[in-house]
Order: sequence, then structure tokens, then C-alpha cells
Amino acid sequence: MKGRAMKGFVAAAAAVLGLAVIAPSVAGHHSTNAMYDESKTVEVTGTVVQWRFVNPHPYLVVEVTTNGKTEKWDLSFGGSAVSHLKRQGYTAESFKIGEVIVAKGQPATSETTRGILVRGGITRKDGSKIP
Repeated sequence: MKGRAMKGFVAAAAAVLGLAVIAPSVAGHHSTNAMYDESKTVEVTGTVVQWRFVNPHPYLVVEVTTNGKTEKWDLSFGGSAVSHLKRQGYTAESFKIGEVIVAKGQPATSETTRGILVRGGITRKDGSKIP
């Protein structure tokens, strides 16, 4: 290789190396493997108590009553930012406080955490899909 070709090769190699160095930290930051059991799927019916359509990660909190006991559950959309959820059709008005919803997803791995990673979608009590 001569002159310009060598400089181009070196620049491309540096770019690839740079991406290889930062990719694991980015994937680790947004990884859900340790937090949710991806081998299981659960369905949760609850009343919306909070919907925060904010960056870096929007979140939804519902109250779920099981065997007479009411607990708050966090519904996570993974590493999705507002822009990603907007492309899927979600908005700041997607969920209303007090409405009953049904969500499907992977449960939290911690037995003390009540939450799911939404994977199977969310519907209203009447069965209509959100978004």
C-alpha cells in the first residue's frame, strides 16, 4: 500500500477498533438479560398509576392486585428512548391514569422486584391494542 491507500486503511482500522472497544459498554448499559427472565412470559393486569414518557427511558407503573394484595409493578420498555417508542406509535397520551391494562412480557429475575420487560404488547381492558 502506498500513501493515501495506507492512510485510508489506517483510518478505517482505527474506526473499527474504536467501535469494538465501545460496543460492549453500550450493549451492557442496555442489556436486559440480567434483569429479566427471558425464558418466561407473564401476563399482568393492572391499573395505570404513572406513565412517564421521558428520556432516557420511558416507564409505566401499574397497580396489580393478586390474592387481595395490591402491589406496584414497573413495566419496562427495555433500553427504548422516547424517539424509539414514538416510531412504534406510543405518545405521552398512550396511557391514562386509572385505566386498566393488560401487559405481556418477561418477569423480573429478582423475587423482590415486581416488574416485567414488555415484549408481548399491551392492551386495554376491552382488548384494544396500545398503541
